[in-house]
Amino acid sequence: MADAKTIRASVAMLQVLESWGVDHVYGYPGGSFNSTMSAFDDEKDRIKYIQIRHEQVGAFAAAADAKLTGKIGVAFGSAGPGATNLLTGLYDAREDHAPVLALVGQVPHTNMNYNYFQEFDEDPMFQDVSVYDRTVMTPESLPYVVDKAIREAYKHSGVAVVIIPNDFGMAEIPDVPYGSAKAELGDKQPHCHNQR
Repeated sequence: MADAKTIRASVAMLQVLESWGVDHVYGYPGGSFNSTMSAFDDEKDRIKYIQIRHEQVGAFAAAADAKLTGKIGVAFGSAGPGATNLLTGLYDAREDHAPVLALVGQVPHTNMNYNYFQEFDEDPMFQDVSVYDRTVMTPESLPYVVDKAIREAYKHSGVAVVIIPNDFGMAEIPDVPYGSAKAELGDKQPHCHNQR
């Protein structure tokens, strides 16, 4: 009997973004985002990582993308200071009703609630700015939560935030379709700048 095929949860998450037509993401790397940075390397032919010099700039760039194209803009920051630095740009998106997804790093789930370096409860900070704000609770739910966040950002023309414990992205999960873009978009294909 053959083993079921698996995929790293962070790669599955990026494939969900790709299914929605996302072809680039703005962000500033940090230790709590290493699992996603590794996934960017795996998916580099399909999604471009654009490194900015400050998370606020990434959030503003994602908001500008959304305002100019109508497509969801995506930015990320690491736990602690990286998360707080996203807020000004996310409020800009909120005020202009732009669909933006913020991916936020968090310490490994086994270190949460132990006053670990740069760990704090990030959910309350994002509640006011977002239409959807969730911390991922299992590796298997990571791509699902990101897919739901994108749907909510589009539905409410606002900011969606997904907080990702770093260790979850490295976990192997079943390699099955997680995105709902095809069902949501139907025959309308999202516009991708770098489709080949």
